[in-house]
Amino acid sequence: MARARKTDVCIIGLGNWGTALAAAVTRADIPLREIVVRRRRRAQPSALTWSGAKLDARVLWLCVPDSAIAVAAAEIVRRRADLRGQVVVHSSGALTVDVLDSARRAGAAIASVHPAMTFPTRRAVPLDGVLFGVEAPDPSVRRTLDSLVRRLGGKPFNISSRNKAFYHAAGTLSSPLLVSELTAAIAAARLAGLDRRNALRWVESLAIATLRNVFARGPARSFSGPFARGDAGTIELHLQALQEHPMLADVYRSLAVHALESLPVQNRRALALALRTSRKQLTHQKGAKPRMRD
Repeated sequence: MARARKTDVCIIGLGNWGTALAAAVTRADIPLREIVVRRRRRAQPSALTWSGAKLDARVLWLCVPDSAIAVAAAEIVRRRADLRGQVVVHSSGALTVDVLDSARRAGAAIASVHPAMTFPTRRAVPLDGVLFGVEAPDPSVRRTLDSLVRRLGGKPFNISSRNKAFYHAAGTLSSPLLVSELTAAIAAARLAGLDRRNALRWVESLAIATLRNVFARGPARSFSGPFARGDAGTIELHLQALQEHPMLADVYRSLAVHALESLPVQNRRALALALRTSRKQLTHQKGAKPRMRD
């Protein structure tokens, strides 16, 4: 009986995520055969360009932007036509494994392994405890990748191709758009007259306490303020003040409509009327059609 091939890794792309992955692979004592980059820089003395890469590791892990995944997969195939026995993996949370079809046609197993973590800089982020969404059509490949993720310190879970867009939308709402919402809150605090430092501290104190409550007690038991009380008059004051700042008003109103639909609010009808009236006023002010549903 043939022995199973040992899992070693080649990382292709050394951006923020690739840097974190390379550090975790090294720390876990997983054989890192090579790191491949398009152009080698001084800070990457051990990296290889495509021309010097062997691409013979069991797992070829693409850590490139979404728009470059298909191109990188095609380049692997161009340089190594027979990929039987190898697994080509990308780390996009939005794209499915179909983007790796050229590698599949060359004999590779294909998969996606997406870390549910933010990587804002080149400083390596530890992967201990990080959740990884694993999309792998072949169950045996999924088991191999689950094991690899666990060795990296992560916690794998299965994600299907048909749900990938919802999965990534949830991640976007959880991190980059959460940053956007907090930025809107800071902007509103600045409009109230707080300087930048105090605006940051004020929003931080509320946001951190709220996040802690949501994950300890659940959303419904963490929901408070004028919406929970059904204080339509206060909501009208907010919307009147924000009319001069249409983008902040749109953010406020979108989140408010979602709160009415999904969280325990009092005086729901009056709150909905206040939101509709404000939307009509703002739409008239802009001279545009409504962009939100009731």
